[in-house]
Amino acid sequence: MVTKKRFANNNLYICSMKSPFLFGRSVSTEGFTNRKKEIKRLKNNFQHGVNTLLISPRRWGKSSLVKRVIQEVSTKKLRIVQLDLLGLQDEAEFYKVLATATIKATSSKFEEWVAASKEFFKQLTPKISLGPDPIHDFEIGFDWQELERNYQEVLNLPERIAQNKGIQLVVCIDEFQNLTNFRNPLLFQKRLRSEWQHHQRVCYCLYGSQQHMMMSLFERQSMPFYKFGDVMYLNKIGRAEWVSFIVSAFDSTGKRINDTLADYIAALVQDHSYYVQQLSHMVWISTEKIVTQLIVDEALENLLEQNSILYMRDTESLSGSQLAYLKALADGVSSGLSSKVVIDNYRLGSSATVAKAKKALLNKELIEVRNNQSYFLDPMYELWFQRFVQR
Repeated sequence: MVTKKRFANNNLYICSMKSPFLFGRSVSTEGFTNRKKEIKRLKNNFQHGVNTLLISPRRWGKSSLVKRVIQEVSTKKLRIVQLDLLGLQDEAEFYKVLATATIKATSSKFEEWVAASKEFFKQLTPKISLGPDPIHDFEIGFDWQELERNYQEVLNLPERIAQNKGIQLVVCIDEFQNLTNFRNPLLFQKRLRSEWQHHQRVCYCLYGSQQHMMMSLFERQSMPFYKFGDVMYLNKIGRAEWVSFIVSAFDSTGKRINDTLADYIAALVQDHSYYVQQLSHMVWISTEKIVTQLIVDEALENLLEQNSILYMRDTESLSGSQLAYLKALADGVSSGLSSKVVIDNYRLGSSATVAKAKKALLNKELIEVRNNQSYFLDPMYELWFQRFVQR
């Protein structure tokens, strides 16, 4: 039985039923939408030992895609090593996390962890520390001076273990772009590439949430990871798939939404995975039985209001030229921003000023560039900007 409580002032219903829409965390089964081609391609890469460099704007479902494929390919003979570089401060922490994650993924008992730590390090003396649950949790540390001379042992650890155990490994590294914050990041990338490119039983899946930084790491010929593997650009999920997903999700919980309003939800947020799920969720919790246009519009207003403080902060930090650049984008000018007409219309100053503003907005992650055209990175921010700034 589903219990409901209605708030007369805003038509919001609280019910015990679980929302079919998920956002703010990675998903692999429930709430996962389409991506059949991407799943097949990434799955083939994992199974055939092909390195993958996964690029897309943030919140487009990279982590969910990788998680889904990991669940489908993981076996005793194909193991997955997962690590996240978010929050890591330096190269030493990376080696510690890589070594710990690799041994955990390839050994199941504490005794095996200790044995592996001793067996696979010849020049390094690992320091093992136990977590709150000594049966399931431990960390490996190293003396930095010793590690700096023999870092290759850690970088080659996945390959040595895979060869020793007769298995294949896939090392998945999230927030890979964070290594650019390390001291001497170019040298560190060269170290990774020089060792990893020789691995036969290990492949790597590198991805992160800052698209422009990931593209600079993988697409520039001067960078160590240029042509390191199969570069996958994650595109938006198609409108037809979103409509089908939204309608089915409502149906599965005894509520109804027609194709037109489902299409309207996806169109409002430009088919952005995170926001389609979030806006659909807000419509769902506000619906007792049948979705109406009014419910969708009120949900959108609530979502804009939720984000308004963040958007105001981002906008207040902009320079005059950056603000003018966004105003041009909000008017639909995605190319030719350095032309005299656009510069004059939006008082952008000069082509050099336009280039400087573009670079700053990319670094602030407020815009993205696709096919040499600039767009708002966050479609909800674009809507907010058009309503409250672009006047």
